[in-house]
Amino acid sequence: MADFFPNSLPTLTDWVALQTRKRPDYAAALGLTPQDVQERAAADAAVLKATTDAADALNTSAALVSARDEAIRSYSAQARADIARAKTAPGYTEAIGKDCEWLSSAGALDPATLQPTLAISDSAEGLVLKWSKNGQDGVNVYRRPAGTAVWGRVLAFDSRSPYIDTETGLSGSYEYYVQLMKDDRPVGQASDIVAAMHGGR
Repeated sequence: MADFFPNSLPTLTDWVALQTRKRPDYAAALGLTPQDVQERAAADAAVLKATTDAADALNTSAALVSARDEAIRSYSAQARADIARAKTAPGYTEAIGKDCEWLSSAGALDPATLQPTLAISDSAEGLVLKWSKNGQDGVNVYRRPAGTAVWGRVLAFDSRSPYIDTETGLSGSYEYYVQLMKDDRPVGQASDIVAAMHGGR
């Protein structure tokens, strides 16, 4: 038998608000005292405030992450230009480059064989996707309901791991993969597909 209690967040908030409106109408029939009605209304208000506060926090967090990524992109472009210019200076030496960590210590990589790792865990904010950057600009994130064949459009581009899927109203099993990106072009192979459960936030 289906449970009457909503399991998705948008439906839950509508349902709680309905209880606040309807409870006084049926208080006498249900044997509720004015104090009962008042206490239940306070509980309704508390859970609605908690959901609103959480939504506001998630929006703020998403905005801060976006601002962080933009700041890093801008800084990285300027730093690369500054260092490239510095390396042409008459007094520049490899010793300076090593001391300032301007030289890559990694061997050459074949872009065609690059493949990011992907791991997913749950959190209060949403599903946390941790991925490896492999020296590229970032990744495109893809998501689909488990069992479906089409991935659809890119869910997001992210330049710093982890990416947190904060979308509400999703419930059940979903699949994800990430694709490395460099200069807005895909690089190497996509990550393995990883399944995770959304809990109906």
